[in-house]
Amino acid sequence: MSFQSLQIRYQTARSLPAPYSYFYTLTINTVAASAIQVDLAITYPDRDDIDDDELIAEGYTRNDDFAWSGRLPKAWWEALANLVRKTKLQPGNEDELGEDDDFWEIAVTANGNKTSGRPAKSDDWQYLMQELIQATYEAMGRERPFELIYLNLSNPSGEQELRLTASFAERSVTVTSVENRQEEKKTVPWSTLLHVMSQVYNYDYDPDDAQLKRPRRDGQWLNLGTEEWYDVSNYKALHKLFRDL
Repeated sequence: MSFQSLQIRYQTARSLPAPYSYFYTLTINTVAASAIQVDLAITYPDRDDIDDDELIAEGYTRNDDFAWSGRLPKAWWEALANLVRKTKLQPGNEDELGEDDDFWEIAVTANGNKTSGRPAKSDDWQYLMQELIQATYEAMGRERPFELIYLNLSNPSGEQELRLTASFAERSVTVTSVENRQEEKKTVPWSTLLHVMSQVYNYDYDPDDAQLKRPRRDGQWLNLGTEEWYDVSNYKALHKLFRDL
């Protein structure tokens, strides 16, 4: 089923305290065959009684409320339309929600008809909305595309480097391989990113053991978009993951 517009209202469960709690309103309209119009507003409530030092320690600031209006490409319409097709909306009653239940209200306008309710299965919506919010951060320049670098300095035939760059705004993933100064670039499905991230973040990386400059000694190294390089020479599953990309 195609859709002309979506409106999503979401709020974290009442049991989640500030500064972690938030709510947002997201409106999406189809404006062209190659784009959607997105209007997003996120609010982080009940922070007035929290000290600035405590907010900073948790990775927040006093002014994290966020609003953005702009366009995202066709790939986003396709992802949303696919999820709309799979979603069953059921009546939602806010008064019946438990302390640990998130609030969801989704309104879909399709073929001139409007339906609304709570998604029967919200996990897919939760994940896709987090990706879309990340896309808005990137589109406005607040964050950069995700980049991962795998460096193999123990390869008998010479240094190997693999770079994975994922643009949430474009919903695209590019893998660049460099070996013996020969560069090969290819585009891979978005699902590849999800697979790679699930494998990569399955490990704990100790910043105290990281190198802060590009390594030169033998081994396999991983950079997750910050200045730290982690020695992953003993992580055989990661070596296979990157060989297969």
